[in-house]
Amino acid sequence: MLRSSSLRMLGSFYERLERVLLVFLVALLVFLGFVQILFRNFISVGIVWVDPLARHLVLWIALLGASIAIREDRHINIDILAGNLSPALHRRVQGGVQLFSAFVCLLLVHPAIRFLQDDYQTGKMLALGIPLWVSQAIMPVMMLVLGVRFFLKGFMNLFSGNRG
Repeated sequence: MLRSSSLRMLGSFYERLERVLLVFLVALLVFLGFVQILFRNFISVGIVWVDPLARHLVLWIALLGASIAIREDRHINIDILAGNLSPALHRRVQGGVQLFSAFVCLLLVHPAIRFLQDDYQTGKMLALGIPLWVSQAIMPVMMLVLGVRFFLKGFMNLFSGNRG
């Protein structure tokens, strides 16, 4: 029982962290875009490091948004069989699709780590002294998170009993 409540607290903390980080990053992206527009229109010079940083912020926002969408079952879902299957069978099919999605996400963790290692070894910098690999570290982490989320949802849908 203690382990279960600890896991719930950890999950709740992670969900709040995800939301706060997503809101912060979107606000930062909007602010940087606004500042870049001001500089280009009034000074006729852009800030060199804003555009590459903005691209990496979009990467972080997309992956965090995908994670939240999976958690809330609001991700893109093509469901052509829903009307033709019983609710129990539909849930199992959905579980199979979610397990396949988990497999794909978890399969992408290794190439993401290799990609990260390559950028670490080259020592490339993003902007403001931020190493490129730090910005790209979100990829293997979030592929793992997405994979685990899909796995848990798929497992629950496949093996949740005969509730219809």
